Amino acid sequence: MKTRVTAVFAGMIVLSLLISCSPSKETVEYEGDPQMNANLKIMTVDSKDDFMQDYGDLFNAKYPNIELNVVSFQESNLQEVLKQEKPDIFLTSQNVYEQLLHESKLYDLDALLNTDAFNLEGVHQGIVDSLRDAGNGKLYGLPSVFLTKALFYNKDLFDNYGIPYPQDRMTWEEVLQLAARFPARDGVSGLFMRDFYSLSEDMARCYGLSKVNVKDQKVTVNTASYKSIFQDILGAYEAKVVVLPEVDLFEVYDPFITGASAMTVDYYYYINHNIIPAKAGTGDKPLLNWDVATAPVKETNRDTSPYFNIAAIFSIHSESEQKQAAWEFVKFVNGEEFAKAKSKTNGFTLPARTDYIYNPEGKNLGAFYSLRPDVNPIQIAYDNVPKGFYTHMKEIISSEGKAVMVGVKTLDEAIASMEERGQRLLDQK
Repeated sequence: MKTRVTAVFAGMIVLSLLISCSPSKETVEYEGDPQMNANLKIMTVDSKDDFMQDYGDLFNAKYPNIELNVVSFQESNLQEVLKQEKPDIFLTSQNVYEQLLHESKLYDLDALLNTDAFNLEGVHQGIVDSLRDAGNGKLYGLPSVFLTKALFYNKDLFDNYGIPYPQDRMTWEEVLQLAARFPARDGVSGLFMRDFYSLSEDMARCYGLSKVNVKDQKVTVNTASYKSIFQDILGAYEAKVVVLPEVDLFEVYDPFITGASAMTVDYYYYINHNIIPAKAGTGDKPLLNWDVATAPVKETNRDTSPYFNIAAIFSIHSESEQKQAAWEFVKFVNGEEFAKAKSKTNGFTLPARTDYIYNPEGKNLGAFYSLRPDVNPIQIAYDNVPKGFYTHMKEIISSEGKAVMVGVKTLDEAIASMEERGQRLLDQK
């Protein structure tokens, strides 16, 4: 008995020594030393120049002794780069964020954010909630910027015809009904969308429809739900309520910009890609008098939107040995000081912090913040379909839709062809 007790005691001593000699778990404090020295690796899809311009230069102005090394990756080589480079910080899309969460690669930020100093309430709560949902109630990342859509409208056209402005939380049916009030005989359409596919895809996403069932490997456009969408679009097109001119993505002077259409639905970057360049080129001509309402919503849930793109989520690698320095970076680029500095410049994305929106013209940009992200959006499963499938599927839907628009095919024939051609693509291995 004495021998057994002695052996157990000796074992405890050895275990104690092993623990004391092993590296201790780093304790991360909310506030670190701005003069600390560190060398951080940041894994991102951005180039080094873009990353430093967007985030790194401002950070280094405050933390001059923390060197930032940018490691670029694509979703296709995520695991390879992760294993080889062992980054401290991730800058990812929501898809990659959730993948890293599933693999237990992210550090829990909740304890650090449980303070008034960070002001988490100042960040778009719908996005925060979405990230918490992904983390089973815990927050492992912070969103710096995001994209979503809104309904742009020409106030002068509405005023000229005595039509009330669009309201927030309208459905697609209500938007088309409003568009139908504009007189086509005057050469004015109620709604402009780039092409048949763009409008059908936006409506399908709103209704939670997917073109393909990845699990069963079946194309799913030959359904009553998709047919209803196509019928609504074609009916509006034939009545000249909507125009679908197949405008190139890089074309600035589209029908909305030129005043030929009263409304359009697009992402926030439409302001900087179309409206502002057009304004700069007007010279002495009257300027477009525009504003925005929320993007169309689903009738059964008017508070959420499927158009959110949370493309810049910062998180810390759970295996990083420089968590304090990593936290200083993540905290800074998601903090109020950084947001305030960035609010003085124009960009193609929206800041997640709601108090720092660049809005010199006083537009209703709150429309981009009023809705919450759909917690069950349709995910595009690129890895489970042949390469280029979605691009080719877009071409198929566009060409078949156009065939109906010009009277070459009936809608039923076009839908059957969409599904048949799409299935042949999907079956290619």
